[in-house]
Amino acid sequence: MIRNYIIIAMRTLLRNKSYTLINVLGLSLGVACCLLLALYIQDEMSYDKHHQDVDNVYRITTHFIGGAGLNDLASTSPPIAPTLKNEIPEIVEAARMVNPPGVAQNLIKYGDKLFYETNGFLADSTLFKILTYEFIEGNPKKALTQPNSVVLIESIARKLFGNESALDKIISITQGYSATDYKITGVIKSQQKSFIEPHLLISMTTNSDWGNYLRSENAMGQWAGQNFVPAFVKLQQGASIKDVEAKMNQVLTKHGAEDMKAIGFTKTLKLEPVKDVYLKSDIGQSPRINYLYVIASIAAFILLIACINFINLSTAKASQRANEVGVRKVMGAFRSSLIKQFMGEAILIVVISIVISIVIVQISLPWFNSLTSKTILFNNENIIFFIVVITGIALLTGLVAGSYPAIYLSSFQPAQVLKGKSILSNASGRLRKSLVVFQFVIAIALGCIMIIISQQLTFMQSKSLGFNQEAKIVLPLRTNAAKIKYESLKKELEKENFVKSISATEYIPGSTIWSDMGFYGAGGNMETAIMIRRNTVDAGYIEMMGIKLIAGRSFSSNRESESKGKVILNRSSAKKFGLDPDKAIGQPLYFDFDGKKSTFEIIGVIEDYHQTSLKEEIYPTLFELASATDSYANMMIEVNTNQLNGSLASIEATWKKLVNDTPFEYEFLDQSIGKQYDEDRKVSKIITSFTFIAMFISCLGLYGLSTFMAERRFKEIGVRKVMGASVNQIVSLMSSEFIKLITISFIIAVPLSWFAMDRWLQEFAYKTTIGIMVFIYVGGAALAIALITVSFESIKAAMANPTKSLRSE
Repeated sequence: MIRNYIIIAMRTLLRNKSYTLINVLGLSLGVACCLLLALYIQDEMSYDKHHQDVDNVYRITTHFIGGAGLNDLASTSPPIAPTLKNEIPEIVEAARMVNPPGVAQNLIKYGDKLFYETNGFLADSTLFKILTYEFIEGNPKKALTQPNSVVLIESIARKLFGNESALDKIISITQGYSATDYKITGVIKSQQKSFIEPHLLISMTTNSDWGNYLRSENAMGQWAGQNFVPAFVKLQQGASIKDVEAKMNQVLTKHGAEDMKAIGFTKTLKLEPVKDVYLKSDIGQSPRINYLYVIASIAAFILLIACINFINLSTAKASQRANEVGVRKVMGAFRSSLIKQFMGEAILIVVISIVISIVIVQISLPWFNSLTSKTILFNNENIIFFIVVITGIALLTGLVAGSYPAIYLSSFQPAQVLKGKSILSNASGRLRKSLVVFQFVIAIALGCIMIIISQQLTFMQSKSLGFNQEAKIVLPLRTNAAKIKYESLKKELEKENFVKSISATEYIPGSTIWSDMGFYGAGGNMETAIMIRRNTVDAGYIEMMGIKLIAGRSFSSNRESESKGKVILNRSSAKKFGLDPDKAIGQPLYFDFDGKKSTFEIIGVIEDYHQTSLKEEIYPTLFELASATDSYANMMIEVNTNQLNGSLASIEATWKKLVNDTPFEYEFLDQSIGKQYDEDRKVSKIITSFTFIAMFISCLGLYGLSTFMAERRFKEIGVRKVMGASVNQIVSLMSSEFIKLITISFIIAVPLSWFAMDRWLQEFAYKTTIGIMVFIYVGGAALAIALITVSFESIKAAMANPTKSLRSE
């Protein structure tokens, strides 16, 4: 019986080649897209699943209350983690893992090898009892117990020593200040999927600038400020998170209440599950899980569109199989056996489609990895997931795509069929129309979403940021040697004719200003202090960046005078203090700490500018002039745009002449700022690519339906032509029904896509407006594509010789 079903199914599929091709092609593309996006989702969801007892591992976060200008942070003050471990029994282990502020690159030296590496952390020796890393060399229990010990990732160890063992070798590492020697006590596997990927792990007890500072009384006595220390804890099995958080804040209040009162704000501590950080954390970013919801929806929609094509074409072709059903029923076939046969045909198409889709996935993986910036491969980690997904898609698609056609075809009454009566009910026609509408609702909505995301990205790239980012070269000053040579570099480079101006800053535009302080005005105190971000700049920085000065003056070159409490506020800061820009000039600001009052004078007010991405509100900021020229982290050079390429070689030569023990590196400011939106660009590319695929699959189904309509109305078209109808009239007649369906789809899709995009745009503090023209463009494009698709068969039918269709009459 099964063999007979397979033979009949194969004959049916081969007899209807165009129908089979459209269904197989549509399903293959739909399944391939679903598989690719499923692999992407699986890769995203696999982060931080490798840690032992991960359900009990948490990150400590800080929530600020009354600290104007401060956001929630995924870090806290230096003494908090070890104190919590000592005073709360539910906390089994605690560890800190500090990437020193302002140290984006770590200079590594071994023999004649000298290079930079990112992600260098100082860590407590208990870190490996909380977070799990795969050790290739060394013992995790002892790796960070000794001062001046370091654990490297495998790629750095191979870069330094090739295939030799790295253990016990001595290397030099510079973290922003002076170089320090370290003994290698471990090597861990590279590229473990985690929200935090250390390349270097240095013992917290190390005798270095940062190690000494983190252990100092100044740092360990800071319970309110210095919130730059990420910390992790492991709780007892079954511990109540709410109870532990309550105890944590009791400990914070006990030790830090006076500090918080002195600084002028309070804060609370919370626990965030480590397993949720990568996808669900909203601290400093939009939760990645939102993007996964979008991508999962696209995958489901594309597969659904392909299934709709199958259902539509199967029910549309029903009239051609009516006699077969009637004869089988007269010969004694039960409806259940017919359902099995038609379901078998559907599953056969699905199986063929899945085999083809697997080939498509294999071929398109390099393109997909390039699109998503991933390195997804078929390996032991995902092969079981891939098989489960394929099986699930096969069953789901077979049931969704095959169940209705099978039930519908098997329901024909043999008496009516064999008498030649029409068996295409109004209900099946309405279903087909509804499904076409649903297809194009999805396609139009995805098209609108694609354009609005693109508009927002364009808006962010084109909106004035309040400064000029063009033709600015940033030279990071990562070592003491480089910082000391800043003034010499400046004097030497100013002689070059391609240089327009040179200045320096602690935090370049596009980066977060981590330094902050609470200030109050005349008549106030620290309880009413306002938190202001502080950026140290050199003279000429405001002019070079083209930031508008709206009151007062900029910094002069008299460093001795200007560095003594002279500050320049942005408009938001002046507003926080209730000062008009003009009236702010000469006003004092105060800061109290440890019983000592510091006084500052406002000498200028600048217009607000975007220091960070447009997703964030502009926060209160002030500029100060450094008291010494070796205090800057970044040197900035403005060059003539027509000499941009040639200038780099001259800058590098000057650098190597004056700073020969620090590698030369640079970046263009506009490119650095653009990196803030890489995640949004990636998602935009995914949505754009798969929206076009969804539209193509929808048009495949539309083409199949138009072919069916042309066949069904073949004689009607012949009669109309004989009666004098023109080709245009016949094409219009056949296209009018589809125009109505696309119009209905457009009316439904517009509010849905507007609502979805309005919600998405709420993540941005500064955003584009959703104009009506977006929907008109997408609706017009959908209509044009649909008409082109339908017109192909309509014109072919209208151009046919009517004698062929009327010959039998």
